[in-house]
Amino acid sequence: MQEREHRKNNKYTNRHKNIGAPLVRDLPNEWRPREKCLQFGVSQLTTEELVAILLRTGRKGQSVLALAKELVGSLTEGAYGLNQISLTSLQEIKGIGPDKAVTLVAAVELGRRLGQMRVKQQYADFSHPEAVATYVMERLRHEPVEHFCVAMLTNRNQLIALATVAIGGLTASQAEQRVVFRKAIEANAASIILLHNHPSGDPRPSQSDIQVTQVFQQAGEIMGIPVLDHIIIGDGVYESLAELGYL
Repeated sequence: MQEREHRKNNKYTNRHKNIGAPLVRDLPNEWRPREKCLQFGVSQLTTEELVAILLRTGRKGQSVLALAKELVGSLTEGAYGLNQISLTSLQEIKGIGPDKAVTLVAAVELGRRLGQMRVKQQYADFSHPEAVATYVMERLRHEPVEHFCVAMLTNRNQLIALATVAIGGLTASQAEQRVVFRKAIEANAASIILLHNHPSGDPRPSQSDIQVTQVFQQAGEIMGIPVLDHIIIGDGVYESLAELGYL
């Protein structure tokens, strides 16, 4: 009897000792991500187990848990790096094809949007720099190029929408001014806030940032849609040109 129980408990060890981690189907129920989630709740799963559930299957000779650990371990910032991983880079990992890659990036994007919904509920007044910066921080802080965005507000400073105007650089061209204020008019915005990120991680404004802000401020006065602020996003930090006295 003891010998039979010993063989049962070591089934996956003996079967997979030459190929690394056991397959999920050979793990005890309480160790399997889906069963663990059902029994103990999703909050009790590790990040790798959550990723494994999204991946669903591993690759030949490797369990889905091992593949999830390989993915997370390959990221410079660990699991937090999932925030900035792309479809292309995901598919460079053996065992992750288009379907798995799409599932992962969709899950990350859903997490971002849920976070933004929470911020929108938390802050009634989006004219405060902290509200706008918190809303866009996780979306912009790791972008490798500059993204120029505009936040459109109601007359009570509630957020209507956020729109990306340009990628790759910030200018005060008439074309970009037209795009910004056309979006504001279409949204029936009472005021706007300009935003862009600094890929360097340092949010301190350049002289060009200040000049662009002043040009848009003047255009806003003419259009009757005031520019309340210009927020620059760094790596977990931000600067408000209004608070710095440039608006």
